[in-house]
Amino acid sequence: MRTSTRRFVTMLGSLAFVAALSLSAFAQAPASQAPAAQAAASPAPAAQAQKSETAKGELKSVDTDKMTLTLASGETFQFTSSTKVSGAQGGVAGLASMSGREVTINYATKGADRVATAITVAAEKK
Repeated sequence: MRTSTRRFVTMLGSLAFVAALSLSAFAQAPASQAPAAQAAASPAPAAQAQKSETAKGELKSVDTDKMTLTLASGETFQFTSSTKVSGAQGGVAGLASMSGREVTINYATKGADRVATAITVAAEKK
């Protein structure tokens, strides 16, 4: 009788452990692995987050440490290693020496952040 009780308690403990492990793994799963019901319930915000917009203005400064650039108007944009830059030597780092130049920034709004997807530097005025 003792052996069967011990096995039963051990089995219940193992089951409780597996259940707790499964729940903690589910709670830590990123949103991309969430159940399909959640994904189907919120397609509109995801579409809005990827909407591409454009801004034009005079480049004021580039902070390569914070990965941001600021226009003379005060607008600030983040950039990533995949941000495409045309009209500047050395990519985004090359923009640091182009303060005062006219730029066009294509960006996507992600939450409160504006992340540049492409930056085009206008030709220098003569």
